[in-house]
Amino acid sequence: MDTTPTLSGFVNFCRNVVGISVIEMPDGDAGFLNSYTVALEWIPINISDYSPTLYTLAVYNWGASLLIQFQQDQVGQVFFTNARSSFGVNNFMAGVINYASNDATNQSMTVGKGLSNMTLTDLQRVKDPYGRQALAILQDLGTLWGMT
Repeated sequence: MDTTPTLSGFVNFCRNVVGISVIEMPDGDAGFLNSYTVALEWIPINISDYSPTLYTLAVYNWGASLLIQFQQDQVGQVFFTNARSSFGVNNFMAGVINYASNDATNQSMTVGKGLSNMTLTDLQRVKDPYGRQALAILQDLGTLWGMT
């Protein structure tokens, strides 16, 4: 794994981890650069002082989550449309469920502070596996660094 994020590393991550083929998104597509650049801006660089590898993973996962949310499909392709649909990216989510009950059951699940304090951006990122991974890294390192 790279210990410094690069655009070419991000494209490779999208190809090999996310499964975005060249047919679904050509190498020179501006979406790669846009998502990568926003991810670099969003993920605090001081995390790289603690773990360059985790910083790189957070950037790549955040960028992939942005692609899933915003990237338009190539003509005749449906990769991003299908991803948005299957992950419920366009479904409104005001927060996480704290308690649910019916006549047969009465259970509750404790919601951790990381989930109960989610911003709208966090709630959007948590909808796909790449956003969840980026948030997990940020929350774990944020707790370590006192950045919660």
